[in-house]
Amino acid sequence: MVEINRVWLNVDTDTNKITLFSRPRVSIHVDEYIWSLIEEHIVKPHKLMRSEKYRYLLKISFDRFDPVRHRYYPLSPYNGPLWEGVKPDSANGWYPREDFADSEARATWFSPDKIWTNCGKKVLDINIDAANVSESITPREYADLLFDGIGAALVFNFKRLKREELDGLKPKIDWSMIESFPF
Repeated sequence: MVEINRVWLNVDTDTNKITLFSRPRVSIHVDEYIWSLIEEHIVKPHKLMRSEKYRYLLKISFDRFDPVRHRYYPLSPYNGPLWEGVKPDSANGWYPREDFADSEARATWFSPDKIWTNCGKKVLDINIDAANVSESITPREYADLLFDGIGAALVFNFKRLKREELDGLKPKIDWSMIESFPF
């Protein structure tokens, strides 16, 4: 079984103002639905995230993209390719946003991280920075970002998994179900 936790920062780090009311107004059932779809069609068939010793935790974090604060991202198919001539940095793995080929046009970025262990749980971090993250994001927009965020984290951690496989699953999302969950 997988536990799902949302992490919302409730203080703007630049102004120290409380931002609790700027978080998305989307039901946790959206997160559960998206995860169950990915788990059923990707995770189980590939026999990923199976451990007798540990339980798994999806730690989901959305943040509004800020080009001043969000300057570095890891290499990921979900963040796009690097410019020709940029050397891959295997020691660090994080690149200035300007090193990505379409960085000027992008307003959505993913920061997948390696699965880590905490208090007997394997934690899969799903970090999403997007310009449309606010209290007015629609459940559909939220689900779309979450699907790609989970995909970015899985592809980052399991090299045999490819983005194309997740992209093939995305059209199977039942958008009417997503929009039916009340907040």
